[in-house]
Amino acid sequence: MTANARRAAGPDRRTLLGLALAGGVLAGCSGGDDPAPAAPGPATPTGTPTAAPTATGTPDAGTDPSFVPDGLSPTQRTVYRYGEHHRQVSDLWLPTGERRDVLLVVVHGGGWQAGFDRRDVNALVGDLVGRGYPVLNVDYRGHGDGGGWPSTFTDAATAVDLATVAASQFSLPVDRVCCVGHSAGGHLAMWAAARRGLPAGAPGADPRLTPALAASLSGVLNPTAAAGSDPNVVGVFGGSPAEVDDRFALGDPARLAPYGMPLWAGAGTADEIVPPAQTEVFCDAVRAAGDTVEEQLVPGADHGAGKDPGGPLVASFRAWLESRLG
Repeated sequence: MTANARRAAGPDRRTLLGLALAGGVLAGCSGGDDPAPAAPGPATPTGTPTAAPTATGTPDAGTDPSFVPDGLSPTQRTVYRYGEHHRQVSDLWLPTGERRDVLLVVVHGGGWQAGFDRRDVNALVGDLVGRGYPVLNVDYRGHGDGGGWPSTFTDAATAVDLATVAASQFSLPVDRVCCVGHSAGGHLAMWAAARRGLPAGAPGADPRLTPALAASLSGVLNPTAAAGSDPNVVGVFGGSPAEVDDRFALGDPARLAPYGMPLWAGAGTADEIVPPAQTEVFCDAVRAAGDTVEEQLVPGADHGAGKDPGGPLVASFRAWLESRLG
């Protein structure tokens, strides 16, 4: 299957707690105190998620082997925590051999729900690290467990900004960072890349990190339009566009252009979870704002293709990444 491209223009080494954050990582995410945890969402995921939830109870990533992607070892991981919740964490995975002069920040999907965590993109992370890419796999609170507006957004922003700490500790290039995510994570990755354009005081404004590139794999890139059919969009924003359009104006990637960096967005034409129109509308919007974006629509590919390292959608992303950063 070929893609139809539309182009424009020591163990678990240590947990770093308060000292790293005291330098201002949390300060990079304004927006006030997080609200009290929202009421639990539906027991059965609807909308954007496609797999069984990965998080049950309060998992211990330090002892649970499911947090280690296939082919990797816990000795390759450094954990960065930015809060008390078990989801307020970023895991840095370093290759054991030759390391590319790039840092990838990967954001998982799962409908922004409490039942999904960073293990959802284990296959993608393992593949990228195996190819020599250092990867920061970020997590965040989902709606239904302390997330929602603005907590999911400020969590994602802080988790992404931890790339600056990882880069400093391991001599990684802070100027050669790519943010990429799948599904709801595609939304958050692209949103995180646009934060420098947010007004002062907005959730996630004044970022510590602005990536060189941003990419979305089957992402929810126009949540304003998706809200009518996806209850998880309403869940994470805390209302519909008719009710809280000010939040959508700050959190919809299609409404935050221009980005001022090369972008990539891909989807499968058979995606019944996040329609490929989400990618198409986003690409049209950023092009109209003057950005350069590579759009990939893979005939017959479904939603899971966006995190399948053996499929053509991820292969296309890797090719674009290598052409840009090596």
